[in-house]
Amino acid sequence: MVYVAPVPFSVSLGGRSTRVWGHLVTPSYFTTLGVHAFLGHFFSPAQTPPNASPSVILSQRFWREYLASNPSIVGRTIRINGHPCTITGVAPQDFLGASPAMFPADLWLPVTVDATFAPELGNDALHRHDLTMFQMVARIRPSVTETAAFTALNAAAQQIADTYGDPDRNRKGPRVTLLDGGKVLPLRKQDLPFFKDFLLLLGGLLLLIACANVTNMMLARAAGRRGEFALRLALGAGRVRLIRQLLTEPLLLTACTAPLAFLFSLWIMHALSSLRMPLPIPISLNLLPDWRALAFTCVLTGLAGIGIGLAPALNATRADLVSALKQGSGAHLRAHRAISLRNALVLCQMAASLALLVVTGYMSIGIQTTIGVQQGFDPKNLYLISLDPVRDGFSPTLAASFLEKLLRRVQNLPGITSACLTDTLPVSLDGNPGVFVSAFGPSNETPPESYWARHHIVGRGYFETAGIHILSGRGFNAQDEAGTTTAVILSQKAAEQFFPGQDAVGRRIEIRNGAAGGGLGAMPGTIDFRAGVLAQGAHPFQVAGVVANVSEDLVASKKHPAVYFPLLIAGASQPSLRGVTLLVRAAPGLDPIPPIRREISALDANVTPFNATSMTEHISQFMSSLTAATWTYGVMGLFGLVLASVGLAGVTAYSVARRAREIGIRMALGAQTHDVLRLVMKQGAALVALGVASGIAFALAAIRALSALFFTVASVQGYDPLLLLGAPSLLAAIGLIACYIPARRSARIDPAATLRTE
Repeated sequence: MVYVAPVPFSVSLGGRSTRVWGHLVTPSYFTTLGVHAFLGHFFSPAQTPPNASPSVILSQRFWREYLASNPSIVGRTIRINGHPCTITGVAPQDFLGASPAMFPADLWLPVTVDATFAPELGNDALHRHDLTMFQMVARIRPSVTETAAFTALNAAAQQIADTYGDPDRNRKGPRVTLLDGGKVLPLRKQDLPFFKDFLLLLGGLLLLIACANVTNMMLARAAGRRGEFALRLALGAGRVRLIRQLLTEPLLLTACTAPLAFLFSLWIMHALSSLRMPLPIPISLNLLPDWRALAFTCVLTGLAGIGIGLAPALNATRADLVSALKQGSGAHLRAHRAISLRNALVLCQMAASLALLVVTGYMSIGIQTTIGVQQGFDPKNLYLISLDPVRDGFSPTLAASFLEKLLRRVQNLPGITSACLTDTLPVSLDGNPGVFVSAFGPSNETPPESYWARHHIVGRGYFETAGIHILSGRGFNAQDEAGTTTAVILSQKAAEQFFPGQDAVGRRIEIRNGAAGGGLGAMPGTIDFRAGVLAQGAHPFQVAGVVANVSEDLVASKKHPAVYFPLLIAGASQPSLRGVTLLVRAAPGLDPIPPIRREISALDANVTPFNATSMTEHISQFMSSLTAATWTYGVMGLFGLVLASVGLAGVTAYSVARRAREIGIRMALGAQTHDVLRLVMKQGAALVALGVASGIAFALAAIRALSALFFTVASVQGYDPLLLLGAPSLLAAIGLIACYIPARRSARIDPAATLRTE
């Protein structure tokens, strides 16, 4: 089966319109996915009568929230995009379509509906082979292997490219990607390491640090009970029985912590699930852990509890009974071992903590470089509100007339300094596939090489309203919007790349579609107003102006070359997923959204505005996912650092307690405070130095691997001195402070009190 997703619909309920997302599907959609109707029935392959209203399937979520779970809803009519549709069924609970995470659906309409219901199915769109409109889902027969299915699909795709004269038909390599269905995200196998191995690695490092910390504590407690265990063994207690007793405490400890950790993870994941992604479509990420996560947590903590208790138990039950039972045997000055199990555990903590700190710092600092994403324009006092008259039931002509009238009325509102209509926002994450540009030479000869550039579709007054400086030439005018010119505008980086050392204004460029098999729309299924011009082949344009660079996407430091096309409002029969955005700059202190809503209602109450917000709030939403990731990595790194420091302080304190008599004798023989401090600090400093060296080696290897995975997000250099010098220095400083506190306490030991215990 195939389907078009995502598709926005305007649904009229109770006299007001609501924007709802759905899919256009073939009749085999639901049967291929193996779902059954909760109410009514799904689509029938039979042809719908010519005069009958189209059928629509509702999600159970939509049925509950908007139709009050009416059990007799099947057979009734609702208006979608201004046209009546008959409800034929309700989907089962929690079913949101074939791609519930990326493109959740609350409505399903047949792919055979008229283009007035779905502009995606207009004649211009259906005859454009450059658009990626349809998603395909297939269930492979048990006798067919995945490799065989891929080979057959790839051959079919190549045949289609040859049949329709795809300009990229001679490209080598696979033309299709076969992904496993039924997943939260449709990922390729090579993308899995980020979502699985990387996060498991970070969690494993934290678990290692925590387990080493608790193991050290258990070793210290077991060492303090050597006499008790020796007495039990002497009285006939078996070693297995003592080991079982010593394992009980850590197992009880982990049994109490596992449910608390699971509840804490529920709270965190619920907060992360509510984050809105910076996309024009709703992304539904249900990150709440289920019973499998609880079972994994319980098993993992149980194994950790056994590992934590086993080493101290084995060590404690190997005591020498004779020496342990002798009165005053603890007074003997035992040789101090630099390499012991406790020291080895602390060394692991320090190395793991530094590796975790550097890796998470690498990610956090890399993400932080994107916070300046609003570079290149002025977001202050800038507001936006989106409209989609075509999906509200308007014809393309009426939609264009409505938008022109609305723009004039908004420009005349008090406190509005400028306004424009646009399909592009200065800050957006729309999956822009871009275009390929070839620059004509001075004699109008076209060079063989071409450059990739982002494409944007904006209306007249866009650069003035957004605060983007026009460096040379002009912006768009009414003639450009009417389609009577071939004017385009380049960003400064594009002009420098296409015409190095020359004035780009007045020069000609040739543009062809950017992504093979992908349209100029923002997302799959998106069709913009200018894309039809570039459907096939290459087309010449003339550079009318050059504007300043604007940071885009999630990496602010990267300035992509960009080409701006004029917004052809007369071609609004196929709007993009974002609709048409009204961009407004208002006077300071004025909120223009309420008066703009009144103007829209006064012109036509059937038009439903959406996504009304300020540019500052839009940027905040855009950065919310990165901010959450920064906090996540930062907290993990700091938590590991605190655990390692506490573990080092604990081992130093235990070492001071064991060597209290030795320190007292040294002080009685004339040792000074600085001698005692040096004696105690020497061990801690050695552990810190070894831990830093080991951690740096491991971190460098991890960063080398991460640089290949996250080059688009973590734009910080892998060998940034802030990381490679700052992180070890921070760890060493905190570690030495953790050693100094118990060392300072040891210098206050009373020699007389110590000698009286002999």
